[in-house]
Amino acid sequence: MDTKHYGAGYLQDTGDFLKQLKIHSYSPFSTIKEGSVVDLGCGTGMDAVNLANMLGSTVQVIGVDHDAALIAHAKSGSNGISNINFIQGEVYKLGFEDEAVSGVRMERLVQHLTNPQNMFREVYRILAKEQPLVIVETIWDSLTFYTEHVDIEAKICHYLTEEKVNNGWAGNKLTADLLAHGFRQVQLQSFSMMTRSREEANRYLFLDRILLEMFEKGKLSQVEFDNFQQTLNQLDEAGCFLVSMNLVIAQAIK
Repeated sequence: MDTKHYGAGYLQDTGDFLKQLKIHSYSPFSTIKEGSVVDLGCGTGMDAVNLANMLGSTVQVIGVDHDAALIAHAKSGSNGISNINFIQGEVYKLGFEDEAVSGVRMERLVQHLTNPQNMFREVYRILAKEQPLVIVETIWDSLTFYTEHVDIEAKICHYLTEEKVNNGWAGNKLTADLLAHGFRQVQLQSFSMMTRSREEANRYLFLDRILLEMFEKGKLSQVEFDNFQQTLNQLDEAGCFLVSMNLVIAQAIK
């Protein structure tokens, strides 16, 4: 399914919210002094721009995304940066020669793919030996609302991992996928994303949209929907609202 709820504004907004995680995801590329680094699923180009500024003029940063509107947005926001380029393309067939790039990064991309194995094979093909790959992914089944309605929370996690997101277990399977495709020295870091108000949860997690979707599709009954909404509102009004979800950074080399 994986119906898109977001555009350029959402990607920019969440980028600011996840700033510290992003900084951690850039660090494996800091020793690259020449060649090119590819940011797959680059979206608005925020991370590609940050990498280009960090790495300097001797390293070319290339952002790739299948969405023409996002590529146009990225290009318009990178004027004046000489070592950056954005191209529209698909991750299943990347336009690079074998072992031609010095680093590959992707963030919250694998979860959207219906055939991630083809993507991993392509990334392995284009990445030079001993060079880094960094993947940031969501752990959808870690979503927690801290309510008494644990059965409803479990239904929400099941809906996201099994139905809503194309590859809802992508983050959980990263270690196995990387090792299976020949990558080495796999290391993981976990980060917690926390929203402390109903407004933040809707802004970053589209909470109300997800709950309404589940109700309309019969995944939540009227009673479950109403009770959960009431509880969330009470927690928000009492100042003790909290929704958390983990994200993972996987780092490996070819």
